[in-house]
Amino acid sequence: MDPRTGSFGESKQPRRPVGEKPVANAGKLKSVTLSVEWGYDIHSVTIGPRNWKKIQEGKEWGTSGKTYYYEGERFSCYWDFNCRGEPGSLIVSYGNDGGEGYCGKWASVHITEKYA
Repeated sequence: MDPRTGSFGESKQPRRPVGEKPVANAGKLKSVTLSVEWGYDIHSVTIGPRNWKKIQEGKEWGTSGKTYYYEGERFSCYWDFNCRGEPGSLIVSYGNDGGEGYCGKWASVHITEKYA
């Protein structure tokens, strides 16, 4: 804990409820970070405002995430939004065999917005 702020390192930007519009004085959206958990790890991806808008509009969009190691083996991570004809869906897959670490709605994951 930081004795000056009383913080444990959380984002200084308060998390707003899903679907609620940001307040007008929040500044310009700089990036959005989505985080999911499977196994004992949290996996995150940071998205720019233009791509975040595409996702919110229901357009299919995907990107690769950070590689990670599990039991000494290296895995790649892939994030697919609004895929399989399902607006609002998120599938985070890993490895070459198409294993799915997360399959659900992107609005249900931890979302942190960063403003300039």
